Amino acid sequence: MERGEKVLSLARKLEGELKPFCKRVEVAGSIRRHSEDPGDIDMVLIPKDKLSLEGFMATKGEFIGGGEHESTWKIDGVKVELYYTTKDEWGAELIAYSGKKGSNIGLRLVAKRKGMKLTQHGLFKNGKEIAGRTEHEIYKALGRRYKRPQNR
Repeated sequence: MERGEKVLSLARKLEGELKPFCKRVEVAGSIRRHSEDPGDIDMVLIPKDKLSLEGFMATKGEFIGGGEHESTWKIDGVKVELYYTTKDEWGAELIAYSGKKGSNIGLRLVAKRKGMKLTQHGLFKNGKEIAGRTEHEIYKALGRRYKRPQNR
């Protein structure tokens, strides 16, 4: 099995196995952009209980590092990044961890030119969150046409 196939297979398997520990979980990153040969796995999730989730992950592979909002694991030689979020920040987190670096920088520059700030926590104006729950909501607030992940 080629590495890309191995990574895709592991991502699908993990997504299913993590569902009982999460209110919501979605594979992000290069896999969500439909890259031909993904080298790692990025997942955005809303944990029900972070401690239980990380306990389960410890049975799957090695903990590399992390903090309050993310953790990194090595499973079967594949780096797995988990990004923890909330329903109010879901869309912003997916944008941050699904787009290519250049695309994300471009969106942040658009926000800045409009007097806003875009982070993985949401779109803000004068310190007040104005969008973040969905990707569509953020694109609309920026006056941009929504781009599917594979077009970012």
